[in-house]
Amino acid sequence: MSQHQKNNNEEIDLGDLFRLLKKGIQYIFNLFLRFVAFVLRHAIVLIVLIVIGAIIGYFLQKKSGELVKTEMIIASNFGSSEYVFNSINQISYQIGHKDTLALEKLGIPLDAGALKLEIKPIVNISRFSQEEETFLELVSESNFINEEEKAKMFARYFRYYKVILSHPKNLNSEKVLTNILQQLRDNPYYQEYNNVNLSFLNNQIKANEKLISEIDSLVGNYSKAINKQQQASSTFYNSANNLDLGVVIQNRNQVQDQLQYLYREKVANAEFLRLVDLGTPTEIKEKGITYYKIILIPLLLVLGYFGLIIFVKVVQKARKLE
Repeated sequence: MSQHQKNNNEEIDLGDLFRLLKKGIQYIFNLFLRFVAFVLRHAIVLIVLIVIGAIIGYFLQKKSGELVKTEMIIASNFGSSEYVFNSINQISYQIGHKDTLALEKLGIPLDAGALKLEIKPIVNISRFSQEEETFLELVSESNFINEEEKAKMFARYFRYYKVILSHPKNLNSEKVLTNILQQLRDNPYYQEYNNVNLSFLNNQIKANEKLISEIDSLVGNYSKAINKQQQASSTFYNSANNLDLGVVIQNRNQVQDQLQYLYREKVANAEFLRLVDLGTPTEIKEKGITYYKIILIPLLLVLGYFGLIIFVKVVQKARKLE
């Protein structure tokens, strides 16, 4: 008897499940039919909006032109990473808001169309220590620091930056990026820091070159003294015999290594914010939805029309409740 009741309960549960599924499918189907009916009722208005939006989007897209990008790679020095990061964001804000004075200073025509400036660090994980990797990972996962502060903290750990300018084809992007770099360099503090650093490097290079020359002269004189001693018929004591040639050569190699390091530093810091590469315009492969204005504008008009109808319905129901 209990087994029979159990089977009946299972049949009832399955029946309820199928009925619920049927009701759900029917509800979705009814919603679809209502949407189709709504579109048919407003078909003329929707077609007009789509046509108008497509025309507006076509002319806007044609006016702005096809965007390309030019990338400039710069090397920050003297702990200026955060300064570079903040300055590029400030210039980007001025370009986005069509600041007349800023555009004129950068050599950008007022009718240049859509422009976008951004900066991205060139990440070299191999240069990070284990402690730095752990710290950056903790900062990235932290919920107590907002995204802007995280970006500033990350900026301090990178030296090389890629400045990316998205622009119409007819814009002289190399000139604009050169002007941006010159504006970044126009900082009295870092310019003075750069001058002092170059003076120090030049003095160190001269001192090391002189030291290497003196070591070479010492080794040369020592070799001559040894040769003369070996040619003499009798042996005699000479202070040159006390010279440890191995230690002298080892010290010379250390000075030579340091000199090579100083040469590299002089090249890297010959000027504040050294230009590594100024690229040429290339195609933008990843384009956002805002690029396709011929699709975006009609979509916005249709959504706006739907929103207006919903708003009117809500107002009508609210008045009925009153």
